Amino acid sequence: MLGKTRPLTKSLTFILAKPFVWLRAPPNFVSFLGIPLALCAAYFIFYQQYFFAFVFSLLAILMDFIDGSVAEQQGRTTYFGNYFETMMDKYTEVILLASFAFHFGIESALAVGLSLMESYAKPRAALVVVADNRDWPAIGEHADKLALFLVGLLAASFMPEINGFETMKVVFWILIAMVTVGAVQRILYAKKLIDEGGKKGTILPYLKKKAGHDAVE
Repeated sequence: MLGKTRPLTKSLTFILAKPFVWLRAPPNFVSFLGIPLALCAAYFIFYQQYFFAFVFSLLAILMDFIDGSVAEQQGRTTYFGNYFETMMDKYTEVILLASFAFHFGIESALAVGLSLMESYAKPRAALVVVADNRDWPAIGEHADKLALFLVGLLAASFMPEINGFETMKVVFWILIAMVTVGAVQRILYAKKLIDEGGKKGTILPYLKKKAGHDAVE
């Protein structure tokens, strides 16, 4: 959902990336910065200092937001950079969601696990049928989850509870519901792509030799 707004925020991304462009910071280093910043956020989450957690989470997510622009402005875009950026984004997301394990373990574990399952639904389809990185119709994408997480941290820093429930626990249950629905949407879309692939002949060659579950296990 929110990922589709990137073209609209390109000018903002361009401006925010400028300090790193002037410093000639390697784009992959900018991507990696999200991890130590997320760990700093996790430290403040552990002590329930949610405003500082919000600040460092925002900075960590900002690295994800600008690293591509840094590479583009420096003329240093690479295929590996595209891959590395995505991996660092996922590590940052896991660190932020898992940092609440000390406060409410079940919700944190479900959020991490179900988020990864939703993410896995997309590349797993590419092991069955030729697929590209088209937009998949699903809620709970990377940007959606992190935006909700940031809003929750900011709200929790001023209002720790909502009607007797911890604000962040409420946010996590909303996130869990969101990624569960999103995973179902992606599975159904994958089925559509695979059915189309069977008709167009774009099923991967190694699967054509075998049929059924044995071919994909």
